[in-house]
Amino acid sequence: MSALNGLLSSFHLNATIFHRSLVCDPWSTDTSGSGLASFHLISSGKAFLFCDDYQAEPLTAGDLVIFPHDSPHIISHSPDKQTAKETDGFVAYPFSDNTPHSAGLMCGYFDFKEDSSHPVIAQLPSCILIKSQQNQGVLASIIESLILEVTLGAQASDIILSRLCEVFFLSLLRQLSAEDNSQMGLFRALQDTKMAKVLQAIDSNLAAPWDLNSLANVGGYSRASFINHFKNYLDTTPQEYLSQLRLTKAKKQLIRGDAVLKVALDVGYSNDVSFAKAFKRYFGYGPGVCRANSSSS
Repeated sequence: MSALNGLLSSFHLNATIFHRSLVCDPWSTDTSGSGLASFHLISSGKAFLFCDDYQAEPLTAGDLVIFPHDSPHIISHSPDKQTAKETDGFVAYPFSDNTPHSAGLMCGYFDFKEDSSHPVIAQLPSCILIKSQQNQGVLASIIESLILEVTLGAQASDIILSRLCEVFFLSLLRQLSAEDNSQMGLFRALQDTKMAKVLQAIDSNLAAPWDLNSLANVGGYSRASFINHFKNYLDTTPQEYLSQLRLTKAKKQLIRGDAVLKVALDVGYSNDVSFAKAFKRYFGYGPGVCRANSSSS
């Protein structure tokens, strides 16, 4: 799965833990509205999940829920949706307390920044539920480590928890990409030997003067067949996909402070004028504005 490794090697992922405690019945939480992907780990006790995909889905210790697109949701002590909706917030207790009728809850955000529209993220479902009994290998070990760390209470490290959550997410993407019945077009494309060659070629040499014919030749397609297969997998054209990756990489370099012309050449544009037009068309503002804003922040 070297093509996936290439995609993830420059992928921006930052996890932040904003809550970890025991929550005592009655309680409910909905962390949507931030614009970020949120996640929740039940470290002990039980809860119920309400969202578009699940209604009163039981959650137990070791279950983790991710909302990649900031979808509305409720996680609550109650299996009754109306009660869950009417319950406002919760009272938090330290993990060291022996509080009856409580659940261990850790909540956080994933911030993908410039990669929030990356095909890997864009194709994820609105809710990903990872049940403890389904976890094996690396994922099970990371969940176990998260629970051990979070139950240290005041001695637990949010930095360690954040890094463990980042590793978990990347490991989850790897597992999803290997599933035979994957519903994600990008992952199905990576399982297709011919299309995987194309995606890997793009990733390994983003600045190359790619056109439809050269990309089709990499995978051994005819031009028409390549366009159809690419569209079916990724729901976009090869040119749009290539442009998205180039401009996202360009934005990262501009934020680092690289000169506009250098960035333009690094991502495959022949001059800074054509690059600036493409950048403004995609992001709504020019590369100079992006670079200036990053310098002043």
